[in-house]
Amino acid sequence: MKKANMLILLGFLSLSVIGSAKPQQTFEEKNYLIEMTQEKSELTSENNSSSTEENRKEEQNLLGKRRKKENENTSSNEKSGKKSLWSKIVNRKKSDKNENWKLVWNDEFDSNSLDTSKWSYWGDNNIPWNAGNYLDENGNLVDQSGFKVKHYYLKDNVKVQDGNLIIEVKKENNKTVNIDGKQRKILYSSGAVHTKGKFSVQEGKIEMRAAMPKGVGTLCFLDVYEWYSQGTNKLADGEIDIFEIYGSDLSRVTGTAHVLKTTENRYEMFDKNDEKIKKNEDLTQFNTYAVEWDSKEIKWLFNGRVYKKRTMKEMEKKAGRNPYNQPYFIMINVALENQTGSDGDVDFPTEMKVDYVRVYKKDK
Repeated sequence: MKKANMLILLGFLSLSVIGSAKPQQTFEEKNYLIEMTQEKSELTSENNSSSTEENRKEEQNLLGKRRKKENENTSSNEKSGKKSLWSKIVNRKKSDKNENWKLVWNDEFDSNSLDTSKWSYWGDNNIPWNAGNYLDENGNLVDQSGFKVKHYYLKDNVKVQDGNLIIEVKKENNKTVNIDGKQRKILYSSGAVHTKGKFSVQEGKIEMRAAMPKGVGTLCFLDVYEWYSQGTNKLADGEIDIFEIYGSDLSRVTGTAHVLKTTENRYEMFDKNDEKIKKNEDLTQFNTYAVEWDSKEIKWLFNGRVYKKRTMKEMEKKAGRNPYNQPYFIMINVALENQTGSDGDVDFPTEMKVDYVRVYKKDK
């Protein structure tokens, strides 16, 4: 496969197996496997380089052992009043006063296509932004999006397969798209989905489990936005990047808050305190990414551990306003930055896989 010098940027708003089809699992079984995998990961400092088939067999063995254990211990547990390991895992959040979350919206991507009652494709003519950048008649890149990227979002680059949402980044050869009635050539294509007009969240916990691509230039995002006004090009008041992952540096996770300073018409960024991942963690495998957002602060989490906090008072003092008292919609995308370098070695096509997206509210 031909390689290209390109920086890959991985998207916003993140353990299942990459590759072969995974068996249908209940919501509880999926959580059980994630818990078991994370506990196993904490016990070893070695990278798990097992093949897809080995991982798939391990999942099945875990489920088989769990079911057998449940059957063997059911009667004795009932007599003693003890709860099994499985029951403890399933009910852990209910018994933890600090994690008293209630699931209010989710997509496990267990169907054969994108659930369009929950998501829209980026570029469905229902957003004010343009869908990406293209080449003019002289071969010059037209930066219509304003983000200095080389990709153009296409619906065909988004699919649901084997229990995952997949967003693919491709290098195109003589690919054209219709822009303002003219056929325009594009260099690269990617995909994005969002919940605008179908679901929004104001405070709560937003969590995604995903596996990232690698390569200089790729950037993956999971974001929540306050939407831009249609027809006026008004900038959004705020944005929360639940994660930003650069394919050029898969050793860290970044979470960011953006607040529009109306007096200067620019964004104030709160992007310090990245999370340096542990030696036994691999961003190209499945990990969880989340924010916990309330009226007082926003917390960023990676694999369940908080690595960054920003208070509303802190952001209001620096940016002059607090935009986080209104509903935001969710967006997932993979971008391709307009950067090149000798260390850029992206094998196209490449992809981000998303196991699930879940939104919780405090269960009062």
